[in-house]
Amino acid sequence: MFKLPRRNGAAVVVPAVCAALLSVLPWSPASAADPDAPPTLLDTVVVTATGQPTALGDVLAPVQIITRDQIELAQAGDLAELLRFFAGVELGRNGGPGQVTSVFIRGGESNHTLVLVDGVRVNPATSGGAALQNIAPESIERIEVVKGPRATLYGSDAIGGVINVITRGSAAADGSSVGGTLRGGSFGTIAGAARGRYNGERLSATLQAEHEKVDGFPALKGFDDDTGYQRDSVNADARYQLGAATLGARWWDARGDVEYYGFDADFNRAVVSQQYRNQTGALDVTLPLGERVSSTLQATRTLDRIDQKQSDDRVETRRHALDAALVYALDAHRISTGLNLAREDVEALNFGTAIDQRRDIVALRAQDEWQAGRHRAVIGGSLTDYEGFGGRVDGSLDYGYDWRDGTRLLASAGTGFRAPDATDRFGFGGNPDLDPEKARNYELGVQQRLGAHQRADLRVFRSDVDDLINTLCDADFNCTSVNVDRYRNTGVELSYQLTLQQWSAYLSGIHQDPEDRATGDTLLRRARRSAALKLSRRMGRYQAGVDVLASGARQDFGGVRLGGYTLLNLTAGAELTRRCSLQLRVENLFDKDYETADTYRQPERSYYATLRYAY
Repeated sequence: MFKLPRRNGAAVVVPAVCAALLSVLPWSPASAADPDAPPTLLDTVVVTATGQPTALGDVLAPVQIITRDQIELAQAGDLAELLRFFAGVELGRNGGPGQVTSVFIRGGESNHTLVLVDGVRVNPATSGGAALQNIAPESIERIEVVKGPRATLYGSDAIGGVINVITRGSAAADGSSVGGTLRGGSFGTIAGAARGRYNGERLSATLQAEHEKVDGFPALKGFDDDTGYQRDSVNADARYQLGAATLGARWWDARGDVEYYGFDADFNRAVVSQQYRNQTGALDVTLPLGERVSSTLQATRTLDRIDQKQSDDRVETRRHALDAALVYALDAHRISTGLNLAREDVEALNFGTAIDQRRDIVALRAQDEWQAGRHRAVIGGSLTDYEGFGGRVDGSLDYGYDWRDGTRLLASAGTGFRAPDATDRFGFGGNPDLDPEKARNYELGVQQRLGAHQRADLRVFRSDVDDLINTLCDADFNCTSVNVDRYRNTGVELSYQLTLQQWSAYLSGIHQDPEDRATGDTLLRRARRSAALKLSRRMGRYQAGVDVLASGARQDFGGVRLGGYTLLNLTAGAELTRRCSLQLRVENLFDKDYETADTYRQPERSYYATLRYAY
C-alpha cells in the first residue's frame, strides 16, 4: 500500500513549528505590495535564449519560464515534477521519487536535452541525460526552457532544447534574511531546508542546505518492496564588487542514495541501491572595457558520479571548462563572441566493461542581435572541435517582424548535434569511429501581445535528426554501435500566458508527429497530443491553484501501448503572518492509474503540506 504521513508527522508538526518560530524570533510586518501595480509580463528578463540578459518581449525563440512563485505553489519534490505540466516537455519515469527520469522536448531523444545549472552543463559524458530527479526545487529561483537547437551557444546535446536551472543567488536581492522550509506528505516524505542571505555594500552571499527522505512505494508492477530515496543538497552564491569588476562564485552539490528495481547476482529482479553525487562550481569575473564593451571570464567544474552498492560498477564524469566572452553594445547591434575550452574525464565500470577516457573540446562562437525599425534578428554561428571526431560547424537564425502593434511574425532555422559519448565509443559494443548525431530545425510562428500582462505564442516546426547512434547485435550477441537511425518531428505548438496581481494562467498544447523515418513508427514514449493548464488565484492572504495535464497514448518497447491520461493537482495556501505561510497540495486528485514507462508505477493520489518561514 502507498503510505500516508502518520498523524504525528509533518502535517501536524508544521503549525507547531511555525508557532514556535514566531515565539522566539522577532517579527514585524513586511511592506505590502502595491495592489494597483500588477506585474508586467514583458519586463521579465531571460538569459538562456541568447546567452545575454534579454527582456521577454524581445526574445524570438520559444521560451517557457517557471517562476519562484510557481515553484513554491507546486511543492514538487524535484525538477522533473516542475516540468511535467508544460505541453511539449514530456517525462518518462521509472517509478516515483528519485527514479531514473527522461525528458523529451518536442519529441526529441532523452539525451537531446541539455540541462544547465546556472549556465553550467550538468549532462554526463556517458549514456543517459541529466539527473533531473536530484535537483531540489527549494534551491531554484526560476527555470528557463528554450526549445529547438541551440548548438551555436551551448554545443553538444542542445537539439530538442535547453533547460537552464537558475538557483536562488544573492545578486538580485535587497537586504539580509534567513528562512526555512518544512515539507511532509505521502510515501513517508519528509524534507527541510534552511537558507541565509547577506547583502552588504560590496559583498552579497547566499547559503542554503536541504534534506529530503522518501520511503517511496513499489516502483515495479508485480513487486511489493518500496524504493526509497534520500537527498542532501547545498547551494551557495557570492558576489563581490571590486572597483568596476564583479567577482562571483557559485557552488551546487547534491548527493544521496536511491533504491530501484535492478538485478541481483543471479539476474533476478530485486531492489538494489546506489549512491549518487551531482556537483557544479563556478568562479567568474565580469569587467567593463569601456562604455560599450564588457568581458567575462569563467572557470567551471562539474561532477556526475554513481556508485552501485551491490557491485563494483560505477560511472563518473568530471568536466573542467574555461569560458571567455566579449559583448559589444552598438546602436542597432549587440555582438557577443566567446571561446570555450573544456576537458572531460570519464571513468566507468559496467558489467565488466571498463572505460577510462579523456576528451578535449574547443569551441568558438559569435552572435549578433540586430534591431532596425520593425525588424529583429539573432544570427549565430559556432565552430566546435571534439577530440575523437573532429570539427563541427553550426548556425542559427531567428527573425522577427513587428507587423503591427502587439503582433510579431517569426521565422527561424538552426542546426544542432550530439557528440558520441564515452559509452557509445568505448562501452559495450563501443565504436570509436562514430559520427555525431546531426539535427536541423525550421520554424514559423506568431507572437501576440494583449497589453502588458498577456502573451500568446503559436509555432509550427519541423525537426530532422540524422545519424542516430544504435547498437546492432548478431545471433552470437556480438554488438557494435553504428550511425543508422533518423527521425523527423513535425508539429504545432500553442501557448498563452496571463500574469496579473490576482490571477496567473499558463495554457499550452502541442500536436506532433515524432516519426522514425526508417520504419514509419511513432517514436517511443512520446505522445502525439498533449495539453496543460496552470491556473492560480490570489485572494488577499490566500492563494489557490489547479494544474491539469492531458496526455495522449504512446508506444513503448516491445510494441506495448501506454494509454493516455489526465492528471489534476490542487493547491491552496495561506499567509499565517507576513513571515510564515502554509501550503497544501493534492496530487493526482482522481487517483489515475497510468504509466510513462512500461511496467513502472506512477504515484497514486497523494497529499503534501509545506511550511515556509522567512525573516
